[in-house]
Amino acid sequence: MVPARRYDACVPEMIDDPDADATMLRDELKSIRTINRFFGGYPALRRGVMKLLAGTESKTIRVLDLGTGSADLPVYLVHLFRRLHRSIDITAVDNHLRVVEVAKERTRQYNEISIETANLLNLNYAPGAFDIVICSLTLHHFSHEDAVKILRSMHTLSRVGILLIDLDRSWVAAWTTKIYTHLTTRNPMTRTDSYLSVLRGFTPGELKDMALTSGLRDVEIYRRPFFRLLLIGTCQSKTAR
Repeated sequence: MVPARRYDACVPEMIDDPDADATMLRDELKSIRTINRFFGGYPALRRGVMKLLAGTESKTIRVLDLGTGSADLPVYLVHLFRRLHRSIDITAVDNHLRVVEVAKERTRQYNEISIETANLLNLNYAPGAFDIVICSLTLHHFSHEDAVKILRSMHTLSRVGILLIDLDRSWVAAWTTKIYTHLTTRNPMTRTDSYLSVLRGFTPGELKDMALTSGLRDVEIYRRPFFRLLLIGTCQSKTAR
């Protein structure tokens, strides 16, 4: 029930087009927020963050969010940390200029969040600059080689650990996603990209192999509801403050 990964750099997802239709793009970002809220994104993020928090006593937790989209995960984290009475400082990056505009609009009231434009394959941050580095529903947009490079950067930039959330590739997931999107939206971007994204997702074994290749050694991978994979990588060799 697991198809071969169908990544093709010559066939990008519609959301990756820098000239993507603004209306479709905003609607697609809204769909991603809905999916994260109701279909497992936030619980997976909370589980990973709470596990990694046990590895640091930093007064302010510094987080880097790669491929932030409309920055709904950073906003969720701000509210989570406020409830925990802990401080958080989030740098959220994306390489799509129109997506960055949306993220800035949606985070204006959150002083804890900074939105930046950055290429995930050429990040300009110092090693160990962040406690936790997150990448959610973004890695499947890259080839195997580039995905390993991003994981290696996440490892290098984090002091405590990394969190990766992505899609668990299977025919069941692909067809369930296709049916769901055709029943709930008329947006061609959402209908096209959702099915393609699942077929570009990963298996637990593939994720583990890529993580080990990137230099991570303490890696846990969990299957989460609604066809998600959660990878938690702990940076054992790095000393927490």
